[in-house]
Amino acid sequence: MKKELKWAVIFYTSLQISGCIEEFEPENITEILDGALVVDARITDENKQQTILLTRTFSFDETDPTPEIGAQVSIIDELGGTIDFIENKPGNYSTIEAINLEQGRVYTLQITTTDNVIYQSNKTTLPSKIELAELKTQRKFNNSENDGVSIMVSNSNNSSSANYFRYEYEETYKVIAPDYNPFDWDQVDYDFFCEDDDGWEVTVAVRDEPANICFASNKSNHLILASTSNLTTNDLDDYEIRFVSNKNYAISHRYSILVKQYHHDINAAAFFNSLEDFSSSESIFSNVQTGMLKSNVSAKNSKDAIVFGYFELSSYSEKRIFFNYEDFYPNEPLPPYIISCDVIREPALYPDGFHSTVIDGKVIVDRGSNSPLIEGIIAGQIGYIGDNENFFEPDANGELSRAPFIVKPLGCVDCRTFGSNKTPNFWIE
Repeated sequence: MKKELKWAVIFYTSLQISGCIEEFEPENITEILDGALVVDARITDENKQQTILLTRTFSFDETDPTPEIGAQVSIIDELGGTIDFIENKPGNYSTIEAINLEQGRVYTLQITTTDNVIYQSNKTTLPSKIELAELKTQRKFNNSENDGVSIMVSNSNNSSSANYFRYEYEETYKVIAPDYNPFDWDQVDYDFFCEDDDGWEVTVAVRDEPANICFASNKSNHLILASTSNLTTNDLDDYEIRFVSNKNYAISHRYSILVKQYHHDINAAAFFNSLEDFSSSESIFSNVQTGMLKSNVSAKNSKDAIVFGYFELSSYSEKRIFFNYEDFYPNEPLPPYIISCDVIREPALYPDGFHSTVIDGKVIVDRGSNSPLIEGIIAGQIGYIGDNENFFEPDANGELSRAPFIVKPLGCVDCRTFGSNKTPNFWIE
């Protein structure tokens, strides 16, 4: 899954223009909104390079958004200081070096596109720093009465007003291939004319690298919003960020989650709450249903230019936690593996009806079908389990076995199907 959630989107909304809501006929919506500028400008107080993404909306008959190239992008503070963003790849604008915004200072985003349209955000203040004080886990039953592990955050501060937060997470977990062995496919090829005298060939050899233990990662793909506005205090206590079912393979062995906290203002909270209401797809910025979603960025010198998105300033804090399955479920069976590994298959090297003919001293294959075994290997679908002891032995009907190996789905044998065999730098056993 990609790190940055992108506004590479079709925002099909009813737009609020000059304080009025203009209704569009469905057949005209795509024409009106096609090509609108989409701004993903979520800037934090982290001392690092910051990035802003610019794209254009696209119509239903297109598959990818168009990056907005050649724009001039900058953030201007209330004292006249300017932070410039440089395009390092199409539509991706980053600061030249790490920047450090100041709490309480007012900033404005300004974008000038190649058609000389100037877009400017409302004045926005960087909120005060609130640390993510605690990240903890607890076994519980959720509202659907499913058993699992709840991952919760808490923070506290001396603020006299309500606080608003947005959360993201990155989870990483250990994957152990249940049917791993130290051998793997080696030579796999068709020799239709038997020029090397070995016909259709599949061999195995010792693996070049281990594939028994891997690390898989997932990132949050939906909005996680929290507020203290309806609480008796402005502290957030045991707010659930993630619930992992005890049937989820991710927690089978060792699991880690990095939770990222963004403290932003009430205006950003209102925008993201509206976005959450509109969005129902797996990628929160890929499909917004008909409705009104007001951006804090607008075109200053064009009445026709349409812009979506938001300029968000937030203070940032993060924490990571690890746990093992046995911490919550001692002596209990592990969750089922990611895929079923119950069935052993015996794909034939030579297809049914296969035979060959000798022409001018060469063996010519005169059957058009491909090898089920070779095709399965090339497609990355099957992994080697062992040799078939019955290869070329007759069965009860006198038919010879055409399967030299027994196999299972590749993910049962090779964990790299689901992750990397490189241990992450942050990993702690």
